[in-house]
Amino acid sequence: MILPDDWCCLFTKYKTCFYVVTLCIPLLFISLTPFIFLQSVNGQILHESSTVVDNLQEISPENILDIRYSDLVNFTSKIEQIYGHLNASLLNKYTGNDSLAFAHASHPITEVYPFVAPQIAKTNQSLNQSLYSVLVNMPDVSRNSTIDEYFTTIQLANNILKEITNAVIPKNLQNDLLFNSFVVVNLLDLAGYEYSAAVTNGTIEAIFEYQDSKAFIKQAEKLMSIFNTDPETSTSSSELILLVNSLNALIDRVATPEEIYLSIDGIFSKMATMISTDRLTLLSKLGVTTD
Repeated sequence: MILPDDWCCLFTKYKTCFYVVTLCIPLLFISLTPFIFLQSVNGQILHESSTVVDNLQEISPENILDIRYSDLVNFTSKIEQIYGHLNASLLNKYTGNDSLAFAHASHPITEVYPFVAPQIAKTNQSLNQSLYSVLVNMPDVSRNSTIDEYFTTIQLANNILKEITNAVIPKNLQNDLLFNSFVVVNLLDLAGYEYSAAVTNGTIEAIFEYQDSKAFIKQAEKLMSIFNTDPETSTSSSELILLVNSLNALIDRVATPEEIYLSIDGIFSKMATMISTDRLTLLSKLGVTTD
């Protein structure tokens, strides 16, 4: 038989438990909300950036409104980013900075490959496996190899990337001025973003991001060589080269991020004039750049 005093004791205990549970549930929800949100956002970004393009040969260079065209612009930019990271890694290996060589070697497999893998696998699973194998081992190779051995491994990766580009990107787009211009815009925009994360008050606070910005500009320069050989743009390509040289000089002297953005914007405007398009159209295929 439960006495009145026992009832009071039980009531007090249950009342305390009720308050504890009532307090814990909102706290649990609050603590889990950021995790749930991040999982959702990251999943959405990965899904949207991993669109697989079919019927590649049906895409016309003039059909820039085709969503597949935008996907291929972004895909090409990602491949160029891998080149940039690997080149930066090799440069650090040459200068004896193994920690930065390792850092740059780690980024392609962790931060870029997941976005390009679905398209590569859809097009050529063998190439996809080859790229994965070489990239996943790259960080360890950067630490446990001679400079010559590392150079050979980087060259192997570069050759695979070239094969992938030839397999995924239609030849008519690879040699198209407008398509390459969109990729250049993407890379230079990313370079500006990385630079702004690296430099504060004229001081390099994050050397990794600073090197990223230089590496991505170098890849953009390689793509811009098409302006030198195309009959329609070769006569004015020297002006573009001067603008790029000016950008590199600003980065070398650690200019403000604002100056870098203005310099990049000048390159965009010049490119738009050279390919007879408006600046808004040129910036329309910017894509995802925060890697």
